[in-house]
Formats: sequence, C-alpha cells, structure tokens
Amino acid sequence: MVQKKVKKIPFARPYMGEKTERTLLAVDIGHLIDDCVDPEVDIMLSNGDNCRKLEEVLAKMHGADHAIVTSSCTQALSIMLGACGSKGLCQTQSFTWPSTVVAANIQGHEIKLHDIDLEKWAVLEYPPHRSAAYALAVDTFGCDVNPLSEVPVFYDRAHSLGVRFKHMGLASAISFSPSKLMTAGEGGCILTNTKRFVGAITGARDLMSRMTEMQALVLLHGLRNLDTLLEWKRDTYHLYKKAFPEFQFQTGNGNHQVIGMLMESNKQRDLLVSALRDEIEFKTYYEPVHLKWGSQRMIFDLPVTEDVFRRILVLPSWYQCPRDHVIQRIKEATQDVKEN
Repeated sequence: MVQKKVKKIPFARPYMGEKTERTLLAVDIGHLIDDCVDPEVDIMLSNGDNCRKLEEVLAKMHGADHAIVTSSCTQALSIMLGACGSKGLCQTQSFTWPSTVVAANIQGHEIKLHDIDLEKWAVLEYPPHRSAAYALAVDTFGCDVNPLSEVPVFYDRAHSLGVRFKHMGLASAISFSPSKLMTAGEGGCILTNTKRFVGAITGARDLMSRMTEMQALVLLHGLRNLDTLLEWKRDTYHLYKKAFPEFQFQTGNGNHQVIGMLMESNKQRDLLVSALRDEIEFKTYYEPVHLKWGSQRMIFDLPVTEDVFRRILVLPSWYQCPRDHVIQRIKEATQDVKEN
C-alpha cells in the first residue's frame, strides 16, 4: 500500500475570507472594473472612496482620531517619521524586522539599539537623551507594550491589527502584508491622534505610497471576520502554552499575531527545526539588527536580545492550521532530540 504524502504545513497562510465573503468581494471588484471602462463614471483605481472607508474603519477599530492607508508598512514607517518631523537620534530595539531601522535610516538618523525584556520581548523603557531624540518603539508580535519614555515615541505596530491601543504615541504604523493577521497582498496604515501631522502625512502618502482600491476592498471585506481571527489567535496561544509548559512564551496583552516560545537551548531548537523541516515550517526570527548589519568593530551589549533569538521557535498559527498535529509532532521530535 502506497502511503499518501502529507503536505508540509506552512508557517503562514493568508486569510482571504470564507467562500460567501469571497463571492461578495468578487462582485464588488467586478463593479469597480466595470466602472473603469464606463466613460460616464468618474473612477479612481487608487486612493479613492474605498480607501477612505477603510481609513474610517481602521481609525475606529484602534481608537485613533486619524488613519492614513499606504501601499506598505515600511513606507508607512518612513512617511510617519518624515512627515511628523522626527529628528536626531532614533532609540529602538535590535530585535525587530529590518524595516524599523530602515525607516530611521531613510531619514538620515543615528540609531541607538536597546535590549529587550525577557518576558515581553520588547523595550520597556527608553532613557532620557539629548533634546534631538525620539523612540521608535516596537510592539513585538502584536503585544501592546507602552514603554516608559522621556523622549517622544512613535510605534512600529506592524503586527498589531485589531489591538485597541492604550497609547498612540505621536503616530503608529500597522501592516497588511501577506503573513499578517489579515492581508490585501500588501499595504499599511498610519494612525495618529495628532491633528497637525495629518496634512503632511496625507500629502506624502498621496505622492509616494497610495493604496489601490482593490486592496482596500479586500481589507474591507476581510475585516468583517476579524473577531473570528482574533479569537483563533487567542485560543491558539493558550493551546500552545498549555501544551508546552516547559517552554517560555511571550507575556502581555495583544492579538498574538505571532506565537513563539523559548526552548531550553539553541541546540535543542535547531535540532527540532532540522528534524521537522520536511513536515512543518517554523520561523526563528527576528535575527537582531546588530547581528545582521552591525560592524565587527562595534561592541553591542544586548544579552537578552541575543538569548531570545538563539532559543525562539515561532509556531504556525494561521486560521484553521492543524494545531493538534503541530503539537504532537513537536512533542515527538523533542523527545527524540533528548534521547539522542
């Protein structure tokens, strides 16, 4: 008897809605396309009415006064810092996706990297510094951190869709890229409660980072099911945490967009990833910025950052992924690693 080969479980799968919702989405996109070829209809294919509707929904959802959608979150971060007049030294963390520091680099800013907390995997306090300084705080994996800071704070909240923030900072950026809780293929959004920044942010977005109307429609339809996805993420976090009490999980409040656990050692983590590489796709991020791009002549004292990176295993948690199978295979492979 030939055994059927099991397809490898991916780390992430984009959520595109249930069949009924996809049918409605296709109808709306069809109407948009029909309007494009109708000479009697004044239509915009980017940055139009659907983008404005999406901004209203996102602002209300996150407790912001203003939302400005963009073509990507990296662009959102760059526009946010530039349009809001950030200057001087950027204080941030090394445990982050490169876009965080790229956005500051684009502004020509010097960067100071801080170590993260072992429980929340983010910087909890930004120290005082010279007047020309700001913090670009990171809500790691969708955890609403709200660090103490004596300098103005912006937020990289790429993972934090659906979190009603306790503090907005000068501005915050979220992402709709394919691995996120909800996607339109790409896209981002800047959120702010500071009215004086809105004109500059909007003007920069209109010049260099417009979202398409099709993307906005995909998100508008998808957001109708956001509560279902958030509940799945919460349940998955608690299920994994209960299944692996011997490992450490991120603490704090958020949407659990990314679920990682710290294994006992780097060796154990790497052996497990290798043992299951043909069955399950894991991630071991973030590779710290100072290890990825730092000069060999520079000395960084970021022990927690490096420890978390060496031991973290990020688990598949996409909607309706086979969680029980993932748990079973990790338990079996972990036992094999110990015995060998």
